[in-house]
Amino acid sequence: MMRSLYAGVSGLRNHQTRMDVIGNNIANVNTVGFKASRVTFQDVLSQTMQGASAGNGSKGGTNPMQVGLGMGVASIDTLFTDGSFQPTGKPTDLSIQGQGFFILTDGTNQVYTRAGNFDFDNEGNYLVPGTGYKVAGWVADASGTINPNGPVTGIQIPVGSSMAAKVSTLTTNTGNLSADAAVGSTAQASTDIYDSLGIAHKMNTTYYKVDNTTWLSKTTVTDGSITTASQWQQIRFNTDGSFKDALTVNPPATTATSLTIPSLQMDNTPNAVHTANHTVIDADGIPHSVAMTFTTNATGDGWNYKIAESGVKNPTVVEGTMAWSGTAYTGITIPVVVSAGGTNYSFAVTTPTAPAAAFNAAISAPTYTAKTTLDNYGITPTTGATAMSIQSNLNATSSYAGESTIQMTKDGYGAGTLDTTYIDSTGIIVGTFTNGQTKNLGQVALATFNNPSGLNKVGDNMFTKSTNSGDEKIGTSGSGGRGTFNPGSLEMANVDLAQEFSNMIITQRGFQANSKIITTTDQMLEELANLKR
Repeated sequence: MMRSLYAGVSGLRNHQTRMDVIGNNIANVNTVGFKASRVTFQDVLSQTMQGASAGNGSKGGTNPMQVGLGMGVASIDTLFTDGSFQPTGKPTDLSIQGQGFFILTDGTNQVYTRAGNFDFDNEGNYLVPGTGYKVAGWVADASGTINPNGPVTGIQIPVGSSMAAKVSTLTTNTGNLSADAAVGSTAQASTDIYDSLGIAHKMNTTYYKVDNTTWLSKTTVTDGSITTASQWQQIRFNTDGSFKDALTVNPPATTATSLTIPSLQMDNTPNAVHTANHTVIDADGIPHSVAMTFTTNATGDGWNYKIAESGVKNPTVVEGTMAWSGTAYTGITIPVVVSAGGTNYSFAVTTPTAPAAAFNAAISAPTYTAKTTLDNYGITPTTGATAMSIQSNLNATSSYAGESTIQMTKDGYGAGTLDTTYIDSTGIIVGTFTNGQTKNLGQVALATFNNPSGLNKVGDNMFTKSTNSGDEKIGTSGSGGRGTFNPGSLEMANVDLAQEFSNMIITQRGFQANSKIITTTDQMLEELANLKR
């Protein structure tokens, strides 16, 4: 009689334990990173009233007769399924999709959590604001390199971190230099380069079209000088418009003062037109393309000439007439005056006294001598910074029909101060600096366990390892079976309210049924006690 009473009591007690777990689950339905638990039951020892017997000849065997003595709790399991992810818009919040735990440290001990509501404190520590526990990972070195094989420490990003200047060593040209632009056409590109003091210098390059497959370029730098040998480059393209090579050129030593056409023969057909294009150099060494047009007059016994620079807006134009008689000209010399900078110039024509026997467009203007290799730009800043050597990369340029779209980029940058930070999907903390550069500052680590259900809950959304959880295995997200990060979001509790409400009803019915066992057993005991009356 007492066995049923004790069985009912065990049922009441353990169903109450299950209700306690359900209540805790529902209470934490909005707790960040909370993992629900479940209770499983088992029966306890049974009293054997008669043991089993084997069959014997014509007599069959008998089963054991046992009376159970109640029930107990088999386990209280933590369920490590993913909760839903709630975007927060806060860049320091993190959630984990998949396996793994954040590692938190107080400098001595390590605990683990799925709650990623983190922030930075006044010293730049990345931590849990409510407890002060620091988020553990790896801090990058001065160059931004992270070693995920090293020991984990609390992540600290010092407030006001600075980035040293980096000297520019490379310029890269991309885009197109127009193939159908007229000879003498120009294009320009510029970029800022940085010296050893972090001071910016504007590098300007002007490109001059020499012929269908060749361009010349001249580069200048503000607050600095470029050695003559590296200031000029010759850029050559293949006949299919692809880049061929680039050479350093030695510009002419003197300014062109005249164009000489040794001999000149013009068509005496009325209104016939003859054109020649020539290049002259001004006092700054800048080339200018000059278009010379000669038109036979209506009577066929003279020429009208027009001389002007190509590719400029509103150029100065020299016009005049030339007449002849006899059999030959000895030549025509055209003095050219171009001011420094090439902004103003004029042409004067000296008319020969004899008609030409042949037309020859060769000129005696200075020419460029191309080297077989491309030298680096040698730059001496006027700021007192160390002399610079900058390589020019022109491999990505082309020469196709259409507009010139040449652009120039560079490496190097000035000094900067940490402005903002964000965390990417691999847990790397990236800093954005006032100089426009970014650098890796640290990386959040993840820990996994062979048996995460063996972890101990210690409150504040934290777990500690136990003898049955196994040791932590620390690494980066996405490796070794570890999950991945969702920056700017938090993992909500994985509590299923519909399931919990169902479990609550089932548990209540079980508790009610066990209470009936006790009340019924009590009535039976009362009837037994009344037998003596």
